[in-house]
Amino acid sequence: MRKFLLLLITILFSVCYLKAQVVTNLVANYRNGQTFLVWNNISSYDSGFYYIYRYSRAITSSNLDSSKYIGRIPNNSSFNYFLNIGVNGEGGANTFYFVINDNPIQTLTPEQGVFVTTCSDNKTRYYAVTADSGGMENRHIKSGANSLINGVAEQVAPVKAILQVSGLPLLDNPDLFYNAYVVFGGNIQTPFTPEMTNEGCLSFNFGIVKDADPSGPNGATFLFYGGGGNAYANCNSVDLPGNWKISMEDDIPNFSWDPIYGENTKWIGYHENFDVYNANNDTPWPTTGVDKTYTIQRVKWTYDWLLRTFPSDIDPHSIYTQGSSSGCTGAMLFGYLFPDKVAAVDVTNAKVDINYLHDDNPTCKWNVDGATRIKQNIFIGDYIANLPTDMPKINGDGYYHMYDMADFNVLLADDKNISLPIYFMTSGKLDNVTCWDEKIPFYNSVNIYKSGGFYYWDLRIHKGGTHEIQDRSLSDLTRYHTNLSYPAFQYCSADSYSGDTINPAPPYYDGDTVGTKFGTLDWVDSSIHETPVSWQAILYAHQIVLLDGSLLPVQLPNTIETDITLRRLQQFINIPDKAKICMDNYQNGVLIQSQSIIYHSSSGLITFKKVKVSQESNLVKVYICASGRSSELTGINEITNPAADIIYPNPTSGLSTINFFLPESKQVVLRIRDMAGRQLSYTNQGELLEGEHSIHFDVSSFNSGIYIVELRAGDRVSLVKVLKN
Repeated sequence: MRKFLLLLITILFSVCYLKAQVVTNLVANYRNGQTFLVWNNISSYDSGFYYIYRYSRAITSSNLDSSKYIGRIPNNSSFNYFLNIGVNGEGGANTFYFVINDNPIQTLTPEQGVFVTTCSDNKTRYYAVTADSGGMENRHIKSGANSLINGVAEQVAPVKAILQVSGLPLLDNPDLFYNAYVVFGGNIQTPFTPEMTNEGCLSFNFGIVKDADPSGPNGATFLFYGGGGNAYANCNSVDLPGNWKISMEDDIPNFSWDPIYGENTKWIGYHENFDVYNANNDTPWPTTGVDKTYTIQRVKWTYDWLLRTFPSDIDPHSIYTQGSSSGCTGAMLFGYLFPDKVAAVDVTNAKVDINYLHDDNPTCKWNVDGATRIKQNIFIGDYIANLPTDMPKINGDGYYHMYDMADFNVLLADDKNISLPIYFMTSGKLDNVTCWDEKIPFYNSVNIYKSGGFYYWDLRIHKGGTHEIQDRSLSDLTRYHTNLSYPAFQYCSADSYSGDTINPAPPYYDGDTVGTKFGTLDWVDSSIHETPVSWQAILYAHQIVLLDGSLLPVQLPNTIETDITLRRLQQFINIPDKAKICMDNYQNGVLIQSQSIIYHSSSGLITFKKVKVSQESNLVKVYICASGRSSELTGINEITNPAADIIYPNPTSGLSTINFFLPESKQVVLRIRDMAGRQLSYTNQGELLEGEHSIHFDVSSFNSGIYIVELRAGDRVSLVKVLKN
């Protein structure tokens, strides 16, 4: 009996003790569309989570089950871990605790916890905080301690980033200063704020380095680092006079794979049910549900916040992005998904197609059984599921599926009638992290969709190796602006040969070991002149200086031929459908070339084929012809692309694509014949609608030689020679 009484007393004491173990001094303050909850942690807890509840009245133990659970936060929630490790390094002092109100400055202490929730309506709300230790939640509520007595009047409003530290000198330039900001994001979407995570509250750092010259307006370059980086280190060694540096961060507090630096989202996001804190190699891949583009949505929010916060300091026409490794995904996606916001993009060692499963290099980490792909499947599911996302399609209804959105060939196709930022991309044929083979069809897509940009490669590996292409100065990007038109080049005759995708034996590539697409061409910015009826610019050809001082190509032809598509037109717009557009090409004041095309408003693109460009420069003038209409022309083929230019690649070792435009719906048939006229292949495409089209065909089984591709659209026929290697 005595032992029983002692046991009962012990149990009762334990229950009372547990009930006493609640957070204390819970306070709540509303600011800028968010409610900031701060409390004193339970001193005896050194792990576990705190759980936050919301209700329309004061929360008690009896109505806790009726309240809404809105999220969890770990024990050390007041500590800005990722800012601290970025600035102080591994093992550095813990000096950065969150500032939650920069006017006046309110810095949290190690003994405090914090949870910030985005307000979803204009009502008064009450909050309570519970805790766990050893995996069991203590749901006891003590009014005035872990539960608010008075409610918080909330409003839906734009959220603001909060300054954490100002005036932190850069490591390589102490005359420039890093200002660290944080935005508290959650799983609530409002008209002003996207979902930034599936958790109720996570903190996201970014930094701003203002230009040394205080006069404005300035451009702004968004910097995206690769795996293992951080925002503070990533903006060092980047010289950008006349620009603010906006150094983004992609970190989540998951330490299953990396116990020090945590995990990143490849600048995209993750599945709606992904466990941010606990996911690991044993986590099953999602096969249903939605992949949320949390990270790229947060990048867009940061862009909006920057222009809203510094309206007189930032020139909205001069926004740039730069990335390396996985950071390329953020830099490129932002440009493809929001092309009117970004003037130019610079990336090195990019992944351009996560749908590409079988690189010939067996060590490629994105191959179907590669380590990077298997890990990424935990975040977003595999290519078989290809889960839907919350990102609206650029053209058309509905939302992208993840493996379509992360295939940049798809985005180029969707953006084909939209002017893109000017992209600079350098890749390595020996890179087994993002891998090489996928770049070859991507270059093809750039040609097909007339996207423009400049693309380079050499034999570099992902980090290091043989570099021959020089690193570009990011200050070179500042010549481009979203309100300045430019000529996009396609099918340049001086382009290097990137090789093909069938190389199953070492070194797993062929073609030129160092090369470029469109890198031998450029224009003079100040020569670009537009009116409502005309456009002109000076174009020129040039060699590329490699890292060792040698030139690419070794000998530049006297004349280069290239297709030119006018992009980002500002005034030369609103052209009548079927208007006749003329092009005159002058060299040394002498007219050397004239062409005309029929404008089709369905695409809105103006493209001239085989424009001659020399090192001496050419003045190219494009204008609405005085005669005006296609009805005045004779012998115009309805397939408007000149026949010699509509196949790529040509010569080919197997797969090629024929591209053409239909001014109206037509029955389309594709035949391939040998030089004796014998039919070797027949494809009936059926009726195709008005617009641009592509048909893929395969001659890999044919013997080497010349073949005739016959494209019949209605009663019109185009004959094209194709050379099989």
